Amino acid sequence: MLLELGIENFVLVKKAFVTLAGGLTVLTGETGAGKSLVVQALKLVLGARADSRQIRSGEEQATVQAVFAVGPDVRERLDSMGIQCDDELVIRRIIPVSARGRIYVNGAIVTLQDLKQITSRLVSMAGQHSYQELLRQSSHRHWLDRYAGLEKETAEFGSLFARVRGLGAALEDLITRKQSAEEERERLEREASAIDSVAPEPGEDERLGRELKVLKASEALRELGEACYRRLYSKRGSVQEQLSECRSELERMADLDGDLGDILRELESAAYQLEESAFSIRDYLHRLPSDLSLLEKTEERLFQIRSLKRRFGPGIRDVLAYRDEIEGKIAGLDNLTGRMGELKRELEEEENLLLDLAGRLSERRRRAAAELADAVKEQLAPLKLEKADFAVEVERPDNPEVSHIGEYGFDQVKFLFRPNVGEPLRPLASIASGGELSRVMLALRACFAGRSGTETIVFDEIDAGIGGEAAAMVGEKLGSLSSHGQVIAVTHFPQIAARADCHLLVRKKVRRGRTVTGIRQLEGTEKMEELARMLGGDRDAAMVYARELFSGRSLPKEIRRHKETHARGYRNKTGNH
Repeated sequence: MLLELGIENFVLVKKAFVTLAGGLTVLTGETGAGKSLVVQALKLVLGARADSRQIRSGEEQATVQAVFAVGPDVRERLDSMGIQCDDELVIRRIIPVSARGRIYVNGAIVTLQDLKQITSRLVSMAGQHSYQELLRQSSHRHWLDRYAGLEKETAEFGSLFARVRGLGAALEDLITRKQSAEEERERLEREASAIDSVAPEPGEDERLGRELKVLKASEALRELGEACYRRLYSKRGSVQEQLSECRSELERMADLDGDLGDILRELESAAYQLEESAFSIRDYLHRLPSDLSLLEKTEERLFQIRSLKRRFGPGIRDVLAYRDEIEGKIAGLDNLTGRMGELKRELEEEENLLLDLAGRLSERRRRAAAELADAVKEQLAPLKLEKADFAVEVERPDNPEVSHIGEYGFDQVKFLFRPNVGEPLRPLASIASGGELSRVMLALRACFAGRSGTETIVFDEIDAGIGGEAAAMVGEKLGSLSSHGQVIAVTHFPQIAARADCHLLVRKKVRRGRTVTGIRQLEGTEKMEELARMLGGDRDAAMVYARELFSGRSLPKEIRRHKETHARGYRNKTGNH
């Protein structure tokens, strides 16, 4: 229930603060005074998008704050968000000129999405948008399901429907894949054969590259190697021969001077190393390939490996990894038929469940449709639509199949209306006038009184398109509706305002050259004066009728009794006397 609403620097409102209670609260005021601003401000704390143009001219920011009394369900939701809450919920929105807006819930900063989740069951708005929504047939199923208490069942159905759609899409994908599976398998086998025929080894391309370089230079290597071997070892006057002569001379020197022994040993070691190097060159020359076909074979092998790398690479390890992947893909194609069979069986089971659940939903909707129609007609009678007829039509296929099922079943729900006797029932959107539509909305709301889970309902101009006599009946209905929860109504009719437990006057004034909209709670004779203003005409006569309206002499006894009982209950709860 909304307890307090504070507005500061919002459009024409400089600063306003109102306290509210249970029962029926009305907002009245002259046309253009700013009644809609109050509704806009309330929508902001409920999660409507803010606009910097809503800030009062010349101010840096606008602020809207609301205090709600909340129940355990809201406290549980807040607790899940880590927000502390006892019995009161304080929501504050700040709209700055140039920065991003801020939203506080009990002092904690939250996102706009979080705010919408928190307030989704606090307040129900019934304005022109709601009336237009009633014209859309797609909303009729939602109304019927709420009346039938099918929220949980429709949520379960939606989950199952999504699962069936997912299974169906997966099966379609398998069928499509199956059609091209043979071609895919042939392609994979060709690729596997291409890799297997070459059978490359990791690092083989690098090794072959080095070998190819040697093969291409083998003649030059042989010439250079043989020349080097001759100079070192084999020809007359080679390094080895000269080194041998030096060693002989040094041996004779060492016989004369023992200190030359170390040098002699070093020379002997050098001679040994020279001999080893010469033999290594000789062995290398023996290993050099002389068969020209080996060059061609190496080039061909390297070409094959590089072709594989271009197709499946970039490296040999990537090629081999893809070969392993091919095995998995072929195995997957082999399992495709089996998987299709499993998926078909699973889909058939889920579709049978879906059909069964859709049928049970349809039966409950059909039963609830007649009950809702009777309930709405009962509510329409005291709203000066006693001769009107209302029906809820639930259409379903004669032999429903899975293909007929949508997200909410296979039912098409339609509200039918007949304002005048002797005329056929027709779709609500094609026949109801604005005044009739607003009363149908009120009748629907009355049918949900005490069962909607929402503590506060706001009616923005519920009296649009109706006359004074009908307005009196609307006022009675709002008063009755307020016995089940808080009702706030914006109205132009004194017949409705007279039923209010709390009367708020919205007035526009000019102060210091600036237009200011203010909100004030009326007490005592102020209420009668406002009713007289709303009645218009001769002031004295209007005051007489206003007193009559306010005193309740023109009200049915049960409505007067409700107002008195509700007022006593609120005073006892709050301690006000």
